[in-house]
Formats: sequence, C-alpha cells, structure tokens
Amino acid sequence: MKSWIRHWQKVSEMRVLAESFLFCSLLPSLFYLLPAWSAYFSGAFTRDYLVNPGRSVGAILSAPIVETAILFVPVLEICRKLKVPPVWTILCFAAFFESLHTFRGFFGHLILYPTGVTLTVLYLSMRERSFWHAFLFTAVIHELYNAFVSFANPLSYRFLIV
Repeated sequence: MKSWIRHWQKVSEMRVLAESFLFCSLLPSLFYLLPAWSAYFSGAFTRDYLVNPGRSVGAILSAPIVETAILFVPVLEICRKLKVPPVWTILCFAAFFESLHTFRGFFGHLILYPTGVTLTVLYLSMRERSFWHAFLFTAVIHELYNAFVSFANPLSYRFLIV
C-alpha cells in the first residue's frame, strides 16, 4: 500500500484521477453493470425494477462531498496525527466506510470494498500535496464513480424498459 501511495504522490494529477477512477470502477463494472446489461438484453427487466433517478442526483452531487467532509477528513486526519501505519488506516477505514453503506447486500460490500480502499489511498496520497488536493480529489472521484454506476445502469432509463 505504501508503494501505491508513493506512486500517486509522484505522478501527474490527471494520471492520479484516471487511475483512481479506473480502480474504483473495475469490480462494480464487472459484477454489477455487466450483469445488469446482460439481464436487460435478455428481456428480464420490467418497469418494476427502475431506479429512482431523483435519488441518484443526491448520491452523485452532494453525498460524496458530505461524506468526504464528515468521514474522510476527521478520521483520516486523526490517523495521520496519531501516526497510525497507512496499511491499517486504509484497510480499517475502507471497512468502516463500506459498512456505512447499509443498502447493499453482503456480496455488494465485497465488490465495493476495493472502491473504499482506493478512495482512502487517494486521500492519503494527495494529502502529501495539500489538504485541498486530498479533499477535492477524493470528493471528485467519488462523484465520478457514483455518476458512472448510476448512468451506466440500464435501470436508470425509463425508455429502455418495456
């Protein structure tokens, strides 16, 4: 984990954004979005399965900023001040962060735990540049991730469902 942190401290900001988004999105794409599109193309969905798009707007725009401000900043800053080893900080905080998302089943938590790990590593690596780098990068990648899983899901579109 330390090498991952050091890597993101040394590369360009655009590369950090691209790599962190790809790491966050890989497992959910394979185990959540691809099966959803597969089910859509097999005709398994009806309007009863539609996702409420109103909930997605809050999850995309405000939730990542609030979660970064209320969860990431205080907990991870305390861990930094107490000099908790980064590996423990990353693994424990990611588990804590994922446990707060109670609307998922057990399998959903396993798929999305690496996303929490990625966001935590992102915060810690960008924190070496500045507080605002850490805050903004974490919030923006979280927002992009939430937008991706919302907009890439066929259940978000009424016109696709018969």
